[in-house]
Amino acid sequence: MLRIIGITALVSILGGLIGALAAAAAAAAFLSLTGVGVVGGLLNLFEAAMVTGFVIGGFASPVMTWLFMRRVPLWRASIETAFATMLGFVLGVALQFGLVGTIGAALGCAILASLRLKRAYRTPAPVPEAV
Repeated sequence: MLRIIGITALVSILGGLIGALAAAAAAAAFLSLTGVGVVGGLLNLFEAAMVTGFVIGGFASPVMTWLFMRRVPLWRASIETAFATMLGFVLGVALQFGLVGTIGAALGCAILASLRLKRAYRTPAPVPEAV
């Protein structure tokens, strides 16, 4: 039981850190896509994005890992779902989905990436023996 709690805590912390980095990268992509120059609040924008990414990654990564990706290597689960989440966020902003739609697009892309990884790393069905 203690091993499961430790692994879950590790996945949560790693997901939070990767989520914070991905949120900062998504904020940078958002600024470059819109061409908006933030003069005084650039540090506050990145700080808010990183805190949000840490919280979402810290809560969502253990849930998606235990539900969908039990056999997926941890580095692939972290990086690929973070990239998909970032892609969904940038798409939501670029297509002007609004706040709820953008968060939904980001989480939807993360779930799709998790399901793709689950399928890629599933255990093959046993081959019946010829009698």
